[in-house]
Amino acid sequence: GKHLGHFHTGECNRNVPGKGRTPWREIAEALQDVGYDGAVVMEPFVLQGGKVGQDIKVWREITDDTSNDSLDKAAREALQFSRYMLG
Repeated sequence: GKHLGHFHTGECNRNVPGKGRTPWREIAEALQDVGYDGAVVMEPFVLQGGKVGQDIKVWREITDDTSNDSLDKAAREALQFSRYMLG
């Protein structure tokens, strides 16, 4: 835990946490085992385009609804999921 500065989360398909197959329960157990109590940062990439999208090769939209309301809702749900799973 003392060697881990902060922890970035996201699904293997770059979606928000909880929208993929990442083994969150096992990750939470591992973080607890090493005594990690630092920051947890979500880092999903769901939209195509822009400098970042080009740099990391986002080649398609990961979400069906790209409206701000839908993206905000997905972020809120991912935050709730992360708090539940990671504490």
